[in-house]
Amino acid sequence: MKSFVNVNPVSVNSVNVNATNRAELSAEDFWQLLLTHLQMQDPFETADMNQMLQQFVTLQAAREMARVSDSLQRLQALLMLGRVVSGEWEGEVFTGTVVGVSLSDTPTLSVKVGDRNFAVPASAVWQVALGSESLFSTQA
Repeated sequence: MKSFVNVNPVSVNSVNVNATNRAELSAEDFWQLLLTHLQMQDPFETADMNQMLQQFVTLQAAREMARVSDSLQRLQALLMLGRVVSGEWEGEVFTGTVVGVSLSDTPTLSVKVGDRNFAVPASAVWQVALGSESLFSTQA
């Protein structure tokens, strides 16, 4: 004789996603995911929660380091305003005065060379000077 077990349907709660940045997992999203995982797991084969928590902490630390790095890049670009910079962009060596900064995803400098302005990424600059005194150089 066969026996049957009644199974109740499982409902899955949706995870709230931040509309401004769908790539980020918030702490609330993580806890919702963890709770759903605990509800769905096999009681005879429980998952290692330490591993899940460790992955979340590692992910958060990497995200924060990226934010700090982005902030420092923007600050460096802002500190170049009014300075004489030298660098290389698209095979051309340039020296000019930074007259503007765009703080988009990649900080971009508006460098005045003679009577023309050029938009170059801040990462293309290898020397920063104030007048004739060099303040910073990344070129050997």
